Amino acid sequence: MLKVSKIAALLLIAVGVPTLLIDRTSGSDLPLLVGLFILFISNEKREDERAVAIKTSSTYIALVLSYGIKLISTNLYSHNLISIQLTEINHFLIMVFSIAIIIYYSRMHINLNPRQ
Repeated sequence: MLKVSKIAALLLIAVGVPTLLIDRTSGSDLPLLVGLFILFISNEKREDERAVAIKTSSTYIALVLSYGIKLISTNLYSHNLISIQLTEINHFLIMVFSIAIIIYYSRMHINLNPRQ
């Protein structure tokens, strides 16, 4: 059963994605950003040292990947190879939290070495 914080986070993400895509005004990215943040910081039913270590390392990996994507996209934009530029800090944070959540849940729930 999902906790209230995860349900609220999923609702904010569900509202935030179309809002970000449709509405171009300032602040339209906040529901998505808050939803991703709440989903990332919410605790699991059984959160032990392993889960905390995986969450921390997932955040480090996501930050490095996101910054690499930011550098590559900026270089491609400056050479007129792509038409969008990642300038908003909130968009960068959305990318960091999205990648961190994907990495965390895939590492927590996909067991590549099952015990027999």
